[in-house]
Amino acid sequence: MTMSSRQSPALADRVQKPGAVSVAPSVSQQKKNKRFKQRVVTIVSQLVLLVALLLLWEFGSGPPGQPGVFIDIFAMSKPSEIWGALATYAERGVLWSNIAVTYKITLIGFVIGALIGFVFGLVLGLNRYLAAVLSPFIAALYSTPRLALIPVFILWFGIGDGSKIALVASVVLFLVFFATFAGVKDVDSEILDRMRLMRANGFDIGRKAILPSATNHIIEGLSVSGPMALVAAVTAEMLSSNSGMGFLLVRAAGQFDTAGVFASITVLAIMGSLLMGVTKVAETRLLRWRATPRTN
Repeated sequence: MTMSSRQSPALADRVQKPGAVSVAPSVSQQKKNKRFKQRVVTIVSQLVLLVALLLLWEFGSGPPGQPGVFIDIFAMSKPSEIWGALATYAERGVLWSNIAVTYKITLIGFVIGALIGFVFGLVLGLNRYLAAVLSPFIAALYSTPRLALIPVFILWFGIGDGSKIALVASVVLFLVFFATFAGVKDVDSEILDRMRLMRANGFDIGRKAILPSATNHIIEGLSVSGPMALVAAVTAEMLSSNSGMGFLLVRAAGQFDTAGVFASITVLAIMGSLLMGVTKVAETRLLRWRATPRTN
């Protein structure tokens, strides 16, 4: 009996005939399909939970003491009234203009604070002596509550956008500074020593070794400081401003307009979610080169 005659039918089925096309999906494609299904299930579950909570809030709110009411409408309002307040803001033209003001302050303060924090983090990360000298002063400034600096910023820059931008920049500055400083300090010293042995100058060392190694920390610091910049901008608008979403929120609270307050909070939640989404996409694209752990 020859070897070919002793082949089992199962083994013969595995042998692909010349010219035949394999229709079995690859392992990577199966993983992609599985992740896609999991993502769809997650999104559907989130939507179902959101709709259920909104319906519970809508039909469970009303004047206290009435049957079936377990949410005080004067304290929590209801989704239909909040939607009406949003529609009123849009019709009056105050919604989009105040959103633009808040985003403008957030963006300008973020850019200024990120640039200053990056430069200081890079300089102090490369100079251990200077970092040791300035360490207690940086710790003192960082531990100072940002709200305590608002009167100082108002004295320096006035009650306009300058003081708000300064507050946002002060928040972003320290977050980016510590991220950059940690990234520079985390560079492998053996790589630096080898580059110095090859007589590389300081510019080449920074461009080819320090910055690539610190990029991970820097980008993660930027992604964290983005939403915090929005928080600082709204806080500044709530304390001293005549425009922006923070001002709109305080004005609604001063008029005891509960629906207007929750409408402003809803807009701020959406703004923050969009900002976090943008920073997450940017982080994913910029760190695409980062190796991912392999799974067996």
